[in-house]
Amino acid sequence: MSKINAVRLINLNYNNNAIKISDETFHMNGESTLLSLRNGGGKSVLVQMMTAPFVHKRYRDAKDRPFESYFTTAKPTFILVEWVLDRGAGYVLTGMMVRRSQSMEEGQRENLDMVNLISEYREPCAMDIHHLPVVEKGNKELTLKSFAACRQLFESCKKDSSCQFFYYDMTNSAQSRQYFEKLMEYQINFREWESIIKKVNLEESGLSSLFADCRDERGLVEKWFLEAVEGKLNKEKNRMREFQSIMGKYAGQYKDNQSKIRRRDTIRLFKEEGDRIREKALQYQEVETRKGEQENRIAGFIGGITELRDTMHRRLQNIQEELTGLWRAMEQVQYEKLSSEYHRLADRQRFHISSRDMIGVEQEELERDQLQCGTKLHRLSCARQQAVVESERADLEEIRQRLDVCRRKNEDLAPERDYLGNVLKGHYDGLLAENRAYQKERNQEREKTDREIRRWQDKLQETELALRENAAREGALDSRLQLYDEKEQQFNARYHTRLTRNILGMYEPGAPDWVRDPVRNGAGSGRGSASAEKTAEGAGGIQGTGQEPAEKVGREGEGNPERGVGETAEGGTAGHFS
Repeated sequence: MSKINAVRLINLNYNNNAIKISDETFHMNGESTLLSLRNGGGKSVLVQMMTAPFVHKRYRDAKDRPFESYFTTAKPTFILVEWVLDRGAGYVLTGMMVRRSQSMEEGQRENLDMVNLISEYREPCAMDIHHLPVVEKGNKELTLKSFAACRQLFESCKKDSSCQFFYYDMTNSAQSRQYFEKLMEYQINFREWESIIKKVNLEESGLSSLFADCRDERGLVEKWFLEAVEGKLNKEKNRMREFQSIMGKYAGQYKDNQSKIRRRDTIRLFKEEGDRIREKALQYQEVETRKGEQENRIAGFIGGITELRDTMHRRLQNIQEELTGLWRAMEQVQYEKLSSEYHRLADRQRFHISSRDMIGVEQEELERDQLQCGTKLHRLSCARQQAVVESERADLEEIRQRLDVCRRKNEDLAPERDYLGNVLKGHYDGLLAENRAYQKERNQEREKTDREIRRWQDKLQETELALRENAAREGALDSRLQLYDEKEQQFNARYHTRLTRNILGMYEPGAPDWVRDPVRNGAGSGRGSASAEKTAEGAGGIQGTGQEPAEKVGREGEGNPERGVGETAEGGTAGHFS
């Protein structure tokens, strides 16, 4: 006997369109299956839909749920059931496509448009329950095909001889009869569904009502199963006894399973509630333990943080004093470093500028030479080609004249033609050899010129790279000169001096005014000399234009006040400071 393998429902609405099944498949795998749903979850609807493809029209309605009430739109609804055939014969797909009738004719008997289908296959294919092409999958949503499009699809599949597919219009009585006869070929007997399964599911708890009327196995068999089984088995007594035994065992097992299921649900509920309570208790215990640990840690943190704050405050003061001294020393070292770097880069800048000018002149000369060589090469090539053309033109004219003479004589001149051909062949072979030698010589000259051009191009790229580097260095030196000007202004403002430079950026020879006139700056009272000595110490880092070390300049200023603070041995004044 065939067994249900899977059930698929597409676009099914129930509970007054409050619940919708877009596309759902229930896998039963040919075994006894229990569907456990809450009250109002749709158990009766599922049973009614699963029964509909295997019973006639009058058996499709439930007690208070007419079958046609589920279909209120023009979109089709699909109810598909896949069966596993006996002895590994494959699978058969049965189902129906239903929608509300769109006909506007008065007196129409059918309120639904219904098409039932049967598809037989051994392996998964395009017309099995999972791949039936009635739903188009887009990027984000599923689109159900229309009733007419699906019917055209069924018609094309029916005409395809490679697949066993059949569809029937259930509004046509002849096709409806053919459909149920086709089901009988797969041992799917509509009488069993109408007399047994349909009666069991007429109302809620149908099996309980069944056992309420039939207290024993005999009553169950005689009232419910005997008529259907006798009609199918032609009243064979041996099969009847076997079926009676099977149904008795089934009824007893059902009653036993019902009590076990209730007990299992109660135990499972108790275990779930106990696990939740135990989990909450463990969480509470863990939180209490963590709370005590955090309180102890906070108390220890407060004492440690107070002690660390005082220690870090003292260390911060010491570090700030050390940083102040280090910054002063770094400024002095940076000044000396920048002073020497400035003069070194100034010399390199002058050298690179002169080199750039020379390279530019050479580049212009090379470009002129290159242009002249190219022009000369083109002229020689043209002259050579013109000579060849004139020579060949003369030869052509001679040949034409001889040809005219031969035509006028009207006699056989084969020996003369052969002789003339040999002479011309030798002449042209010589010209071809000379032309090849000349071409080889010109190619060598061209390669030599190309190598020279590439060499000068490489040299030009290197020169451009050096110019970019010099420009970058020039910008860095300009920024350093601006920093030096700012430091000079700060020095003049701090020590009330007037150190100035000429247009070349150098200091004029001689000492400043405040050095040459110590009396006017307070030397007569004793304070002026002390101020001069202090100023000399502050200017000890000044470096002369002769690029002498700063310490040497400072010592000379202290050892010989008459020469002026910061004056060099050569007579130049200080030019850089920190």
